[in-house]
Amino acid sequence: MKKTVFIIPGFRHGPGTKAYKEIARILREEGYFPVLSRISWKKRTVSENAVFFLKEFNHIKRKKKYILGFSFGAMVALLASTKVRSSGLILCSLSPFFREDIARVKTNLMSALMAERYQDFAQLQSAVLAKKIKTKQVHMLYGAREAKSLKKRVQKTFHQILSSRKHLTRIQKTEHEIGSIRYLQTIQQIARVLR
Repeated sequence: MKKTVFIIPGFRHGPGTKAYKEIARILREEGYFPVLSRISWKKRTVSENAVFFLKEFNHIKRKKKYILGFSFGAMVALLASTKVRSSGLILCSLSPFFREDIARVKTNLMSALMAERYQDFAQLQSAVLAKKIKTKQVHMLYGAREAKSLKKRVQKTFHQILSSRKHLTRIQKTEHEIGSIRYLQTIQQIARVLR
């Protein structure tokens, strides 16, 4: 039976986006059954999307299930992994929008939806969530040319995760673009070592 990997796209990305189709193709080549999640970013918070994703995750009955998320999708993946066990978790460019990251943001200057999203971020404490991850095997990736705030968030979260089977990969000459050749090659390399 093939290993199933759920792919959670980043903010305003969808399963039809070229990068995710390419990730699915790579994972199929490596012997996985990819499931491209249809996350609706419109009028939803990260927490609401995690609940939505968990329904899809629990609906598919497979022994080996992995979760891969990019950016805000990585936040959804992290949050989901505190609720369910999976065989592996791949967090790609985890967004710096946790409680610790947004402490000084003034929500009264935003639209109602943005204020609601920031209120949700304020409930998501990375230090607490990282310790609740139920997955034993965690891979975290980020591009060397990404924003300093993102790199700082990825590194801090990595150190907060309790698993002894965690890996941090810095992808050289790479920006916040999961469809770049270096990012795709790194995902393929990780797919080959997942158990």
